[in-house]
Amino acid sequence: MAEKQLQSFYNVGPGDYILDFLDSFGWTQNDLADVTGFSLKSINQLINNKQGITPETAITLEKVFGSPAEFWLNVDAKYQIRKKQEQNSEKNELTSKKAILRKYMPVSEMKKKDWFLYDVDTVSGIEEECLRVFGQKSIPEADYNNEYKFCARQTKFDSDYTLWYSKTWFEYAKLHANTFELPKYNKEKLEEIANSLFSYTTKEDGINQIIEDLFDCGVGFFTLSHLQKTYLDGATFMTGKNPFIVYTCRYDRVDNFWFVLAHEIAHIIHHYEFLSEPILDNLEEKAESEREKEADHYAGIYLNQDKVIRIGKQFGKYLNANRLQQICNSTDVSIPVALGMLQHFGFLDWRQFAKFKEHVKERIPSKLIMG
Repeated sequence: MAEKQLQSFYNVGPGDYILDFLDSFGWTQNDLADVTGFSLKSINQLINNKQGITPETAITLEKVFGSPAEFWLNVDAKYQIRKKQEQNSEKNELTSKKAILRKYMPVSEMKKKDWFLYDVDTVSGIEEECLRVFGQKSIPEADYNNEYKFCARQTKFDSDYTLWYSKTWFEYAKLHANTFELPKYNKEKLEEIANSLFSYTTKEDGINQIIEDLFDCGVGFFTLSHLQKTYLDGATFMTGKNPFIVYTCRYDRVDNFWFVLAHEIAHIIHHYEFLSEPILDNLEEKAESEREKEADHYAGIYLNQDKVIRIGKQFGKYLNANRLQQICNSTDVSIPVALGMLQHFGFLDWRQFAKFKEHVKERIPSKLIMG
């Protein structure tokens, strides 16, 4: 007898097939008990799918009805699996959704950082969180697996997680960006800011002032910490017609802040037409694309980098705190920023000037720190 097609509303078990055979043979349960030697109670339990099919039972049913023993074992196995699935459907659904979520998101880390608005340990919570972030009740896996391109340089290490977690980071960054209201983007004002960027570094409240000036010219700014295996320092992307700069504070140093900021400003000024694709930057990686090289170049210009290096070369290994101050006075660049440049190009070891190291996160307005 051909196996019945499984109906979505009914779980077919071996007992259903036994009943079909009895009907076609014109037998009663007593007849089957007599033929098999099974008790009437056992036959009744088999027919009602309350007793599993053992190998011995399967062989007996093969002898009686002609269907192979493997058929009876397979029917029973499928019945038991479906029964468990039906009994634990909610648990299985949650397990499935949690597994997919963790595939594309570092869930434990994001919980600690309080990124989730909803409880992602429940089916409804996962669906609501996905709806909030992606506009649908599940992770758009196709988007994650279509080789999502970021116009940026990134590490090749753990490339799948790097791309998946980077996309997750970007989706949450967009979510925060959409909460800001900005004036119309003004390129000319941003160019003015860029051309005097180095002078902001020496001002006592320079970080707050640069952020305010960016907002005034229609460029958004906030911090959002990087996620594991993304290695991100900063990003630039468009929300509507406004560009946004996001700083991860991966390295909580003033010099890192200014260089990342200068680099992202360069992208906005010189690559505005390409910002339909987000630019996510790991600035420790070597710049390969022309756009990245260009952004590095202009970031150096905005921070008076060539002048700092030229004077630093003159002092060479005899660089000390007094001479460092001379460099800063001559270039109008702060000591931490000058140190960062000199260290990056191998002219000194940060440890020689550790006392000049300054943290940046504490200087950024708390309302702009998103997680």
